[in-house]
Amino acid sequence: METNDSEPYHSSLNTGVAMLSRRLFNSCRKFIGRQPRSDANIDAQLDRILAVVDVLEASSLRLGSTRHPDYYSILRVKQSEAANRDLIRQQFKTLVRLLDPNKNKFPFADEALMRVREAWYVLSDPVRLEKLERQIRGDDVSAASFWTMCPYCWYLHEYERKYEDCSLRCANCKRTFHGTAVNPPDSESMVEGKEQYYCYHMSLPLRYPVDGGSQFELDGKKMRIKTVANRVRVKAFAPESESDPESDPEEMEVEM
Repeated sequence: METNDSEPYHSSLNTGVAMLSRRLFNSCRKFIGRQPRSDANIDAQLDRILAVVDVLEASSLRLGSTRHPDYYSILRVKQSEAANRDLIRQQFKTLVRLLDPNKNKFPFADEALMRVREAWYVLSDPVRLEKLERQIRGDDVSAASFWTMCPYCWYLHEYERKYEDCSLRCANCKRTFHGTAVNPPDSESMVEGKEQYYCYHMSLPLRYPVDGGSQFELDGKKMRIKTVANRVRVKAFAPESESDPESDPEEMEVEM
């Protein structure tokens, strides 16, 4: 059986492809199970469809109470087998071969391949795997909360994980914003025993002088501040004017 670019799979698989396109994974799996596997080419195509179905179904699952996808199911391994790096590598290579975009022309094959690579990224590294397992057991305290930032005043907040992706009210500027997770402050920047952190503050011209004669220095220093955006005044250099050579540079207020 030969295929061409306009028909990358056998016509007998059209029903299964239509189910996959609508993300009816359970129906698509049943369809695959009913197909005869007497032809080697059709057999290979059924395996490719099944790989897409398996990965996308597994990626919708979550590990315990965490928000992480079930990386174990994505790579078709048990959680108890995650320490077997040879098995993890073998499963990863098998799925990459089945989801190869040069051969797998079925819907969502590229999405499934991306999920497989995400699972490999976590399970293939002992440090990331250990962190994941701590979060599943509930040993990782950071998994119970998340940090977010008010986009209006840059005030950082720490909330319980259940409030992620919710509408939140900033305690500083009282404006409502979307609770999107951001990277938390480094432990070294936190002020011990207080709800404060250190940040870097600097002033700089808004543009270079046109004559190149003036020079300036960036003065970065570490400051202890409350989590409120600072306002500083900086001077913007302007071209010298023949009519008013003594005029002062324009002063403006900017957010840092």
